[in-house]
Amino acid sequence: MENVKLKINTIQTIDEVGNEDIIEILTEATLEKFDDFIIINYDESEITQQKGSRTRLKIYRDKMIMTKVGVYSSKMEFQQDVKYSNLYSTPYGNFDLDFITIVYKYNLNENGRGNIYVEYKITFADTEESLNKLNIDIT
Repeated sequence: MENVKLKINTIQTIDEVGNEDIIEILTEATLEKFDDFIIINYDESEITQQKGSRTRLKIYRDKMIMTKVGVYSSKMEFQQDVKYSNLYSTPYGNFDLDFITIVYKYNLNENGRGNIYVEYKITFADTEESLNKLNIDIT
């Protein structure tokens, strides 16, 4: 297990006009390498409004599984052209999420350094839909 730095950019389209909500965080994390995947763990911060939660990224060449546990809990699987459903737990209640990954780009070297890029659509509780872009730089 080794320490790494993450730069995470999240862009969420928040309305029909195309207005975006952009969040950028820099954080320290741990990275563990396995034969077919790597695992990255980091703590959420006040910036993401999820302080008290821990995030685990299980990254494969063709997909990434993001698991959050704590005050906010969810599991999202990103695999290009695949649709998933999930229960999102918050202090305000539980919500159904449906999402489909439009783009998944794996650009990591053998040491687990580099970039992961994901574009996905989320349907929140069968009503609101948003386009999201997630860019993760690992150094």
